[in-house]
Amino acid sequence: MKTAIQTARTAIKNSKDLEKNETTIRNYLKDSMFVNNKDLHLVLFDLLKKQYEVGNEKMYLNQAIDTASLSRVSKRLFLAAEQLDTIDAKANAKGISAPSYRKKHSLYLTPYRGNILKGAIYFLSHKQYQDAWELLDIYLSAPGHPLFSDVPQDSTHNTFAAFLAVMAANNLSDLDKAEKYSKEAVKYLPRREVTLKNLSALALSKRDTMKYVSYITEGFRYYPESEYFFPNLIDYHINKGDIESALAYTDEALKKDSLNPLFLYSKHNILMYKKDYEGAKKYGCMVLMQNDSLAVPNYNIGYIYYLKANSILENKEKSMRQRMKEAQKYYAKSLPYMEKFRALEPKEEKRWKPILYDIYLNLNMGKEFRELEK
Repeated sequence: MKTAIQTARTAIKNSKDLEKNETTIRNYLKDSMFVNNKDLHLVLFDLLKKQYEVGNEKMYLNQAIDTASLSRVSKRLFLAAEQLDTIDAKANAKGISAPSYRKKHSLYLTPYRGNILKGAIYFLSHKQYQDAWELLDIYLSAPGHPLFSDVPQDSTHNTFAAFLAVMAANNLSDLDKAEKYSKEAVKYLPRREVTLKNLSALALSKRDTMKYVSYITEGFRYYPESEYFFPNLIDYHINKGDIESALAYTDEALKKDSLNPLFLYSKHNILMYKKDYEGAKKYGCMVLMQNDSLAVPNYNIGYIYYLKANSILENKEKSMRQRMKEAQKYYAKSLPYMEKFRALEPKEEKRWKPILYDIYLNLNMGKEFRELEK
């Protein structure tokens, strides 16, 4: 072991065989006998420090440099320093006299922390998401590591870095990684909507329903008009059979924007589900005032008028002539909506044909009735 350390020191002095000596030292550290040997950890740090400085010098002189390799060296350098500091702290805690490198190493590394973020951005741009996440993890966890407790860390870019960490984790399809810095990522306002979309979609893909609902609910709070959060939130509650919650969220949304077609459409559908036909008709008409080419509201309003006509015919308290005369008014109201639905959804014959058949029959529309019989 001593020979390996001496050889490594010579390599550092001459700036030669640095990676080879790094491998040798790491092999010693794999042995349980040497895993906590501070001398080995210290020379490993110095080997990495030299590699990093050689790479930085080449970059400064505009010489060819492998950015990916240099970024990976920076990662190993920070990790080696943190590991050495942990071992050093444990030794001091046991009352064993040992030199401390904390302040020296933290002062050395702090100016280079920004390069960790730059390296992560480089890996993201090259779709190397695992490398990117590992660097972002180091960048974001550094301020909380005891190694840097005596040297304040710049937190200016933390929210941005957290957003990038979520993005990298999302591409890795790793929910645990994505959630590690999710709270910080949501604070990055320029991309908060994207962050919440990524988190919710990832939670859904992992079938973590509680987290999925949590993220789409949070997204709805921040972005009620988003065509992602609100519809998914409503769909979740409807599919669960919790119609009242779906209605409550829709009413909350309508308070913020009473003319939003997405919110009006949702209220129309929910009231149809509840068989509140008068309310459904009201909101359906409001939707169609903004866009009369929507198939579902056209069908629903036509269907509501059709049901009303049928209920009148079934009322035995009036004469058949009176009933038919009154019912025909509602068949006539149903007709344009159902014909519009037919034009919009010609393949949905099973839905519109029986109803139009009845309407044409009861309105004495022989030509149209015969056309349906073909």
